[in-house]
Formats: sequence, structure tokens, C-alpha cells
Amino acid sequence: MKNSYTVLMLFLIITLFAACGPTISGKDEKAFKSSKAKMEEKLDKEERENLEKALRIIVVKAMKEKWNSPEKYEGKSFDKISMEIIDGKSYSAIISYAEDFLKADRDEKITNKTAEIDSLEKDKLKAVKITQQIDAFKLTKISISEDVFFSDDPKQPFLDLTFTNTFKENLIGEYMLYINIYSKKTGELIASEGQGGTWNDDYVLKPNENFDYHQPLLHNAVQHSNLWKTAKYPITDFSPYDLVIKAYATKITTKKGGTIERPKADVTYFDAEIKKLNEEIKALK
Repeated sequence: MKNSYTVLMLFLIITLFAACGPTISGKDEKAFKSSKAKMEEKLDKEERENLEKALRIIVVKAMKEKWNSPEKYEGKSFDKISMEIIDGKSYSAIISYAEDFLKADRDEKITNKTAEIDSLEKDKLKAVKITQQIDAFKLTKISISEDVFFSDDPKQPFLDLTFTNTFKENLIGEYMLYINIYSKKTGELIASEGQGGTWNDDYVLKPNENFDYHQPLLHNAVQHSNLWKTAKYPITDFSPYDLVIKAYATKITTKKGGTIERPKADVTYFDAEIKKLNEEIKALK
């Protein structure tokens, strides 16, 4: 029993001695350098490296403190805040402080990123719901024909689109269509245009009725190919012309639901952001 007591006391004395070793002074730059040099005399190479890392981490802590509480630290530099943090601390206390900060900072980042994922998941569900609604004004046919804009104009390619109202209610009010035309070979966007208008009480698009779009093919798309003169219309295969044509509604209006606008961010955006955040969380753990 006596031996156990002696060992315990010896352990406490050694621990106390270690804790009461050289400390860093944060009084000023000169005192800091002098006290740091004295501390390093008692440290081996690995400990000196750990001390340098810990001091750099404490500067990051100081930056974060000032960023989060600018009024509290008004007029104080990052170095001054760092000095106040380390003043009077031993080597072990500095290391522990830096480790505690890193752990707390990591946990905070994980919490924030997790909350961001939850928010993105909710926004994604909203975007999916709205997209499903607006996609009910469905593109059902697409082709290129030949026509004239004015009677004395030469014939030129016209883009023909048919949208079907698959809603269970009438479409009335503002609408907007968007047309994107890409190069099939490169995927490059060649031409893009939005066209819209308003369906008033005199023109209501009822369920299962079609809306036909017939306008000149966008200029850059026409210029992209030299095969139009020998083309056989109507054209439904755009591959020989190196074209991919996509058209969709970005805005529609129903009497009951009001105006519905396509979300600027689609599902792929949300999935990519959520994946990135999950990878960042994994790296932090």
C-alpha cells in the first residue's frame, strides 16, 4: 500500500513539474521570442516542430475569433490576439489548446456541412416538384421545316415545336419557352433564345391540347451547316447537320396555381453539391 502511494505521489510530482515547465510570454514580441527560445531548449526536434504547428493553429484561432467577434477585438491584430491566448501557457498547454481548437473547429465544420446538406435536400425536393409541374407542359414533337417569313422572302429553315398540355387544368397567362441548340460533335452551345407571351381569356390551352411553335431556325444554327439547300423537309434527324435541339418551358401559368417558373438549379446541381459536401465531411472525420 505504501509503495502504491509512493508511486502515485511520484507520478503527480512529475506531472506537476511538466505542467510548470517553461511558459510563453505574450507580453510583447521581444518577450515572446525570448520565452519561446527558452522553451525550445527543453524540447526535442519533434516537440519543437509540434510547437510551431500549434502556434500557427492558434493564429488561425485568432483570425476566426476576430472574424466572429469583430467588435470584441476591434483594434487588435491577429498577432496580438494570439499573444493573449498563449500568454503564460506551457508547452503541453499550448499543444492541448491547439488540439482542442482543431477538434472543435472540425466538429463545427461537420455540423455546418451536415446542416447545409439537409437544406440542399429540401431545396432539391422543392425543385423536383416544381420541375415536374412545369414539365407537364410537355414537348411532344420537334422538327425543322422550310418556310418564308414574308411572302417575298427566300425559303429558310423553320423550327417546329409542339408542346402538349398534360396538366389537368387550363394554361392561361404568361409563358416562356427556351430553345438551346448544341453541336452534336462537341457539345458546344451554338444558339440560345427565349420566347414567350401571354395566353389571355381568348386563348386558353386546355388539358391535352397542343401549342405549336413555328419560327425561323436560330441564325447561328442555320450558319452551322451548309446542307440546308439539299435538305429534304421536314427534318426529324438533326445529326447530319451536327445539331442537338432542346426546348422546354421556363414559365407557365395556371388559373389555380398561378405562375410556375423553372428552378435555376436542377437536380444534377443539388446532387453534385451534396456529393461534394459528403466527401468533405468524410475527409474531416
